[in-house]
Amino acid sequence: MTPDLTVRDLGAWARVQAERLREGLAPDAAGHPAYVLAQAAKLAEEVGELQAEVLGQAGYQRRSKGVDFTAETMSDELADVVICVAMLAGSYGVDLGAAVAAKIEKLEARWSGG
Repeated sequence: MTPDLTVRDLGAWARVQAERLREGLAPDAAGHPAYVLAQAAKLAEEVGELQAEVLGQAGYQRRSKGVDFTAETMSDELADVVICVAMLAGSYGVDLGAAVAAKIEKLEARWSGG
């Protein structure tokens, strides 16, 4: 992986990572839909961690938690969410790069009055 990772590269990596994870699961947990339900739960967990990071960066987390909120920790939490999304997308055969490009096109059309 290079620092200039594309969404398509991320999707390919996520498919490999999903297979690695499935190998360590019990057969009933590795199949569809059990695996995707677990991935959705993992995504919710990571979004919660991102939310805590945002609150911490904004000064709304207790200092007694002993957590440092830095640009690096924010970057890590954002990356965790994106990786979980890529893995979930791959589980459904969604081309995340194409989906994001199509969504951006729709959003741009709204702003341009199209």
